[in-house]
Amino acid sequence: MPLNLMILTSYFAIEPKSIRGGISYRYVGLYGSLVKALMNCSPESRIFWYSHSDRCLRLITRKKTIEKQFGILKAVLGAIFCTLRNRSYLAVVVAYPYAVPRVQAVLGYILSLLVLKVFGIGGRVKVIVDIFDPPVEAAYAFQEKGPSIPAILYYRILDMLSLKLASFIIVPSQSYRQYVTKVYRINRLKISVVPTGSLVRYISFAPTKSEGPLTVLYSGSAMKVKDVDKLVSIITNLRECGLEIKLYIAGAKLMDLPDYVHIGSYGWVSFVKDILSNSDIGVIPYPPNRLHFSYTMLSKLFDYMAAGKPIISTALKETGNIIRMFNCGLVARNWKEFKLHLKKLYRNREFAQKLGENGRRAAEKYFDYELLARTLLTKLIKMFEIDH
Repeated sequence: MPLNLMILTSYFAIEPKSIRGGISYRYVGLYGSLVKALMNCSPESRIFWYSHSDRCLRLITRKKTIEKQFGILKAVLGAIFCTLRNRSYLAVVVAYPYAVPRVQAVLGYILSLLVLKVFGIGGRVKVIVDIFDPPVEAAYAFQEKGPSIPAILYYRILDMLSLKLASFIIVPSQSYRQYVTKVYRINRLKISVVPTGSLVRYISFAPTKSEGPLTVLYSGSAMKVKDVDKLVSIITNLRECGLEIKLYIAGAKLMDLPDYVHIGSYGWVSFVKDILSNSDIGVIPYPPNRLHFSYTMLSKLFDYMAAGKPIISTALKETGNIIRMFNCGLVARNWKEFKLHLKKLYRNREFAQKLGENGRRAAEKYFDYELLARTLLTKLIKMFEIDH
């Protein structure tokens, strides 16, 4: 009996050209790879991908894709009845919180979860909540001011409801696993880590130049809340000391920048081909005291690694653990040390290249989204076999 898969997201993104940020990278990288892995091992399986932005259900089979306009509840019921009629199993992946429609349509989302829970009693339907970007924690990270009390209450209630009704929960890091267990009193065995990764086969290995100016890359929006102003300040100081360092920012300009900084927004494919491959060092300047930055796994980290770029990061917990574990970069305890790390890699290119090589090997072996998707698929199949 084949396993069917339903994916609930904010919008549809399955190919690399659709990537336009960390959210859609998770869609394309993990969910898109999961779709391909399932189709390869079970050609009779059906994929139901629902995106609430266009209220569209895409029924994907080996032969064709059919699009239908539905509300989320009707889409969920359609996937359930199709599955039960064919005596199959249905795994429903909820990209939380981005699968949640706007406030005025949230009732359909809640009813859909309840319906899935009812039909899951027989063991043929399971809900997997992927809480890769917790809304309250992310709001505290990306805003100078925290979210309002009504917004916190709204999302905490949705968090609790979504997590309690889930058969299985996936999170991007061990830190978030411990956090969700503690805050929402969820059984730790119900939570599994599926880290952020990279589409490694699309990224060419391009080691640091052995000489000449050093090109530093920051992939992300230029915002003071992300401490990009501090990054710019130390690079400006190093340039004034005679070091030939260029700074490229791949993202939106949301703060004032010196004229020497190159900044632009790029599609993921052009970013990988034209910007990432031509850079020498990848940097992550985020403030460690913001829980979300410290606990999550950043997609830029794994793209840097896949391209063979040595990384310099602030002392973010999960990012720092990866860098130290695989010896693929340097972690700075403060901005003075960040500056010293930049000088070190500028002057010792052989060391920089070695760090980059270590990162590429680790990305290929542990953080390739296609590998992560196959591992997740194995867990899903095993989950249904236990109850069968």
